[in-house]
Amino acid sequence: MDALDGVHGTVCNELQYSQSISSYSSNHSISCLTHGEAIGLALTAEASFLSFITVLGTYILIGWNVRWYRRNVPPDEWRLFQGPTDIYMFSLFAFDLLQAMGGILDVRWAHRGIVTTGPYCTAQGIVQQTGELGVALITLVLAVHTFVAAMWRVGLQARGFAFCLVGIVCIFIALWVSIGASIHRNYETPTPYWCWLSPNYPAQRLAGEYIWMWVALFTSVLLYIPLYFWTEGRLSVDPERWYRFHTRNPRTGVDYAQRRAALGMLLYPVAYAFVVLPISASRWSQFEHKNVPSAATFFGAALFNLSGAINVLLLWVVRPNLLLLTRPEELEEPEIALSPVHAGTGVLSDTAKYQHSPEPSPSALVDNNAPLSHHSSRPSI
Repeated sequence: MDALDGVHGTVCNELQYSQSISSYSSNHSISCLTHGEAIGLALTAEASFLSFITVLGTYILIGWNVRWYRRNVPPDEWRLFQGPTDIYMFSLFAFDLLQAMGGILDVRWAHRGIVTTGPYCTAQGIVQQTGELGVALITLVLAVHTFVAAMWRVGLQARGFAFCLVGIVCIFIALWVSIGASIHRNYETPTPYWCWLSPNYPAQRLAGEYIWMWVALFTSVLLYIPLYFWTEGRLSVDPERWYRFHTRNPRTGVDYAQRRAALGMLLYPVAYAFVVLPISASRWSQFEHKNVPSAATFFGAALFNLSGAINVLLLWVVRPNLLLLTRPEELEEPEIALSPVHAGTGVLSDTAKYQHSPEPSPSALVDNNAPLSHHSSRPSI
């Protein structure tokens, strides 16, 4: 239906439009979109589609490289999850996919010009809440674990602990979302441009997403700032009292790898702030019953829906050795993998370059899979 067939710049008739106005102050069952709002919603769906394709392509590449490692490297010389960071990033991408899928579902509302309650609306709300909450919680866990590992050298190879944390996050999200959707009536409704938690449940909105988004944001910034000074050699932990920190003059001879690692530690909270703050400001203004221009809402939503693509970009720029994204160049030569002799000798000797050393360097604490020196004698924790 063309937008000119409706009233007030929408595709709705008089009855639907009156229901749309009244529903936003009562049961939130229908929302009529103007032609401009439908275009803005289509742009947010395109941003979600970009994130979805980017993250899905990364998963496909990971699967392809796993297949390559199985064919060319002995099983005891490699693993997909070499450290906790691999586990967290793999989980983060999974929730990025769900968040992107929820945004892609906006296509239906943009095409119809009307957002209504029903199974489709409920499904979108559940998928979006699951993905957005998961991204926030995994970001929080990643920040805290990285800080503890860097400062106190604890949990550097705690893969089992990382799996448990991710499992707890998944169980919490599954229970929170499923219980809320099952016991509350009209839990997922138009809000008004897409379907999400109804304004009738402000406490569930805060406890089920917003609080965790803001906690993850501020915690990441607070923890990564001292991590930067630690990497530069300006901050250290007292070896006798773990709760005391010392400042000192910057260490000389800090190489490029360490500065790149420090930059990488700062990029994640900066990127998270970049995608979270605009949509948070827009939605918080709506909570305060302020008039928020639809363009501002769609701008914030589009940035937020690009979080998956941004996370993939950061992974390639800062931590390309995670999740088997890259292969050892020596092993890509055809003659190495052609004969059983090379499979037993050349592969072992080459892959040894990519194993963890007993003591991780400062930059390695950011990326557990970075090539390290083999000359240290202190055991890692």
